[in-house]
Amino acid sequence: METTRRQFVRRAATAGAAAIVAPQALVLPAHGQARRMLRSGRFSDGVISADPTPTSVNLWTRLDEAEGAGRVLLEVASDDDFRKVVSRKEIPTSGAVNHAVKAQVKGLKAHTEYFYRFATDRRDSKVGRFRTAAPADSDEPVRFAYFSCQDWTHGFYNAHEVMLGEDLDFVVCLGDYIYAESYHSRKGGTGVRDDLIGRQAKDDTHEREAVTLQDYRDKWSLYRSDPALRALHQKFPMVYVPDDHEVQDNWSGGEADGGLTPVKQYSAARKRAARKAFYESNARFAGNNGQRLYRSFKFGKTVELFVTDQRSYKADQPCGDAVAPACAELPQPRAFLGRTQMGWLKDGLGASKASWKVIANELMIMPTKVLGDAFYQFDSWQGYPREREELLEHIRARGVKDVVFVTGDIHTFIAGDVRTAAGANVALEFVGGSISSIGLGESDLPVGGGQVIKGNDQNPNTPQVLIDTLRGINPWVDQADFDHHGYGVIEARADGLRSRLVRMETVKRRTRKTRPTTGFTWDVARGQASIKGVNGPPAA
Repeated sequence: METTRRQFVRRAATAGAAAIVAPQALVLPAHGQARRMLRSGRFSDGVISADPTPTSVNLWTRLDEAEGAGRVLLEVASDDDFRKVVSRKEIPTSGAVNHAVKAQVKGLKAHTEYFYRFATDRRDSKVGRFRTAAPADSDEPVRFAYFSCQDWTHGFYNAHEVMLGEDLDFVVCLGDYIYAESYHSRKGGTGVRDDLIGRQAKDDTHEREAVTLQDYRDKWSLYRSDPALRALHQKFPMVYVPDDHEVQDNWSGGEADGGLTPVKQYSAARKRAARKAFYESNARFAGNNGQRLYRSFKFGKTVELFVTDQRSYKADQPCGDAVAPACAELPQPRAFLGRTQMGWLKDGLGASKASWKVIANELMIMPTKVLGDAFYQFDSWQGYPREREELLEHIRARGVKDVVFVTGDIHTFIAGDVRTAAGANVALEFVGGSISSIGLGESDLPVGGGQVIKGNDQNPNTPQVLIDTLRGINPWVDQADFDHHGYGVIEARADGLRSRLVRMETVKRRTRKTRPTTGFTWDVARGQASIKGVNGPPAA
C-alpha cells in the first residue's frame, strides 16, 4: 500500500487543468482546516459520483474510524491506471461532517469517461468511474436506470446486482434510499436482515426508528455496507432526490408538525438531524441554492431531466390519507410542489428543446383508485388535484410534447397515460417498482368498501382478475405488477424512446434471476401521448 500511495502522490504532480472545488471546506470549523494528511480511517462506505453535466461532476466518500481533522487527497484521471491525471486536490474533513469528503470537479470534457479515487496517507479508496453528459449539440442516445425504495430489512438488493450489467450513462434514485424506520426482522419472519438502529418505535407500525443525528448517520453507513449498492455507485454517476423515509414516513415539509400525528413524535430537531446526515452522506452540496433539491440536467439534445422535490414544500395530505372516497377538503388549494418550484417546472418544460422531457417524480401522478370509487390514499399527486391540473393543463395548453414521468414510492410496477381532469392525454408515466420495500402483493391490500386482499410476503401471487379489475377502474393504466421488485430503464433517442421494467424473481434470497420482459417493454414514438393497449387491454 505504501508503494501505491507514493506513486499516487508522484503521478498527481502531472495533474492537468480541470478544477476541483470543495465547498465542504466552507462549513468546517476553523480547526477542521488542518494541513496534515489523515493517516487513520477506512473508506468503508465506498465512493460516489453524482449530478453529471457535460463539464462537471460531484464526487464523495467518507472515512470510517478516522481520528480528528485533516485532509484527504482526491485524484481524477482519464485512465483507470491513473497515468493521465487531470486534476487533484487535498480536501479537508473532520468529525463535524462525519469525516465526509466531497468536491465538485469542473473543466471536464463532455461525454467522456473518467476515473477517480481518494487517499489518506496510508490507504487508497476503491477506484470509481463516471461519464460526463453529452454536449449541448449532441444527438447521442441517452440510457439511464431509475429506482426507489430499498428497505434494508425486507429483501436483498438483487436488482442492483442486475443493474450493474446494464450499459448506462447514469442512474436516478427517486427517494427512500434509506428508511428511518425498520419495519421487518428475521425473527418476525418478513425480514432477511435486521436493522437495530435507533430507539424502540412509539407506535405499532414499525419496530425501531432513527431520531438523533448519529442514528441517521448510522443508517447511511448500514445501507452502504451492501456490496451491490457500493458497486452501483462505483460504476455509475447518480442523480438523487430524497423522499419521505430519509426523514420520517409520510412527513410533509410545508407543515410545522410534518403533517404527522403526535404519536409519530416528529420535530424540527429530528428533521434537521436527518437533513444534516443526508448532506453529509451524499455528493449534493448543502450550499447549492440554499439546500434546494429540485434541479434539471441536459443530456445533449435528447433528454432534459427535471428532478422534482415533492416533500420539502408539501402541505398535509387530505382526507386522513386513507383508502377512501374523495372528501370535502380534497378540491381545496394545498401545496405539493409549492409556487416557486411549480413556476420553475412549468417554465423549464415550456422552454425545453430536448426531444424528451423526463420528470423524475417521487410520487405517482396517475390516479390510483380502488373499489367503491375510493382512492388508494392521498399522499401522491391525486391528493393535490389543483397543482396536478395546473401542471398538466400547462403541458396541454403550451403544446409541450414527449413528456415522460419516471416514478417511485408505491412499490409497484405501473405504466400508463397521464391525463388531465378532462381526459386529455398529455404525458406517459412509468413506475419502477421498488428495490426491496414491501409490495402490494406482499401485504394485505385494502381495495375499498372495507374489503382487503390478503398478501403473501414469501410468495406473492396477486390474482390476475384483481389486476384486470383495477385496470378497469383505472382506465389510463396499461400494465401493472404488484408482486415483484426491480427498476426501470429508459433508452431515449432523437426519434423514439424505449421503456423497460426489470422485475426480479424474488428478493427473499440472493439471485440475479429476472422475470420475462414480455409485456413490460414499450417502444414510444415522438409525439405519442398514449401507451394504453400496448401490453394491456385497449382503451374503451
